[in-house]
Amino acid sequence: MEPLPVTASRAPVPKRAIYERIADDLRDAIRNNALRDESNQPTDRLPGEVALAEQYGVSLGTAQNALNLLKHEGLIDRTPKRGSRVIKVRKKFLRDGIKRLEGDPGHRFMLADIDTRELRVRHFTAGTCTAQVHEEEMVKCFGSHMRLLYRRRVYEVVGPEPSDPPRPVSLATNYMPLYLFADGGEAVQRQDSGPGGIWARLAEAGHEVTDADEYVDCRMPTPEEARELGIGVHTPVFVVYRVAENDRGQVVDLAVIVLPGDRWRMRYKVRKQPSPS
Repeated sequence: MEPLPVTASRAPVPKRAIYERIADDLRDAIRNNALRDESNQPTDRLPGEVALAEQYGVSLGTAQNALNLLKHEGLIDRTPKRGSRVIKVRKKFLRDGIKRLEGDPGHRFMLADIDTRELRVRHFTAGTCTAQVHEEEMVKCFGSHMRLLYRRRVYEVVGPEPSDPPRPVSLATNYMPLYLFADGGEAVQRQDSGPGGIWARLAEAGHEVTDADEYVDCRMPTPEEARELGIGVHTPVFVVYRVAENDRGQVVDLAVIVLPGDRWRMRYKVRKQPSPS
């Protein structure tokens, strides 16, 4: 591995820790395609801790901190066997908030966002649960301790290259009051809930969705979310809360959709209101 090119000049910044300055050089090398192997050929592999420690005259811990910083930024992946490698940059998925709520409301959550030929469910669970008092949005929609039906999916996308491994792109969970379904929501608890999806099942039960609002938060993932989405615990996630109501203003479906921030871009169109005459 060729020594890392050190940035000769940089815009004035406040004094930074040594590991941050090393990370700056690594980041510049990644962005400028300046990483080279022993044969001076382009590579996606970064120098190891020992090589960085020797080049910069720092401890192994300092070198590890520099690499971990880039890992937390989502630039590199670190594994014991493969070392540190640059993560292949892929085009982000676009989630259009306007189109998502237009047209047939029975369409599944992500059909407007991803080419469905590449989309599949990696993991599915369903059952009943109790509204948790510590879940603010859940309590706001249903109150505390209400019995709910839930269906939870981890979605993944395959491709676009045949050699690309499947990668998770979303964790989506729907919550619906159990008492809405005379049969206990049998169809809702199946992975394929039937034509039109769960909103069609709600309509059949006499609770047609007539309105839906979305709220978007941004936070760090829980350890479980990070594991299921294949991201680091320092990679932010979007959390979309979609609240669907019937014509009586009753919440009949709460969708909680967790999207990795490094794989998604959100778009909402703002229309100019006519000026009052």
